Amino acid sequence: MVRIRFVALLILCCLISGCSVEKQSEDSTHSILYDFQEPTSFPFEVNDVRTEIAIDNVDTLHQFVFHYKNKQTTQEIKYVLSKVIDESETASYVKGMKPLEVINGKQTYYEEDDSSQSIWWENEKGFVARYVYYINGSQEPLGMNTLTESELIELVKQVQ
Repeated sequence: MVRIRFVALLILCCLISGCSVEKQSEDSTHSILYDFQEPTSFPFEVNDVRTEIAIDNVDTLHQFVFHYKNKQTTQEIKYVLSKVIDESETASYVKGMKPLEVINGKQTYYEEDDSSQSIWWENEKGFVARYVYYINGSQEPLGMNTLTESELIELVKQVQ
């Protein structure tokens, strides 16, 4: 009798653990493995580079942020790639932005304020990509340190 209970308990444990493993693999169907090109030439000297991967929920949002900074001048360019899983972000980010050049079939959009400049586009993997340029953590006006639109476009051409 004890032997039958033990075997039944063992079978029950196998079934429960097998079902939970199968459920887990069904829920996690979105891979976070991507291969992105990074820029190699910048409009200022870069002496500090770091990368962030922000994936709070693998089934909702994948975001990769590359930082290129000059520690002395505090100039920084952030290269951000964001993808909302199973949703199209196409054109939702362009309101109020100035259309620029089409690069490899993708329209780019430009935006600026006193403390930052950015260029946006959709890359071939369905990510909304953007470069954001600023000084001192975007806490100072750019003043004479603005980049030209052509410098931003050259950055896009390196990764598109």
